[in-house]
Amino acid sequence: MQKEEAAFIKGYRVTEDGQVISPSGKILKINYCGNYPKFHTHISDKLVDIECHRLAAYQKFGQEMYLPGIEVRHIIPDRKNFKLDNILIGTRTENARDKPPEVRKAGAKKANEASRYLSDGEVKQLREDRKNGMLHREPVQKYKISFCTGSYIINNKTYRHV
Repeated sequence: MQKEEAAFIKGYRVTEDGQVISPSGKILKINYCGNYPKFHTHISDKLVDIECHRLAAYQKFGQEMYLPGIEVRHIIPDRKNFKLDNILIGTRTENARDKPPEVRKAGAKKANEASRYLSDGEVKQLREDRKNGMLHREPVQKYKISFCTGSYIINNKTYRHV
């Protein structure tokens, strides 16, 4: 049994306006530390974190939210908004498309920068070395990159911004 299901069976609920209610009807204090708002409860004698948006999704969609490839989505891309009318389920692609284009672009840029081998200065120097007659294998050895990566940089297929 998934933890959201267990919490729902215990009586935890998300109200229409996004409050989390305990089995006794008390409005819970939500922890906003980390990626998603959550609350703590005991399930099978273990203290577990329940993410509020996932409880809301279980409450709305039941077992369907656990199907392979299904994620919880926010119509308004605000992780702190887990009101029932803001929660959907769907594929990873649908979830990504829910984000505004500028947010998707910023995420792609960040991922690209994280996978970069060389600094902008090194790229400029590598291209300059090649223009000055250095053989292709030499800058590849100098910067400790693969032949393919060096070729892509030299031919402006990557690092086009430099």
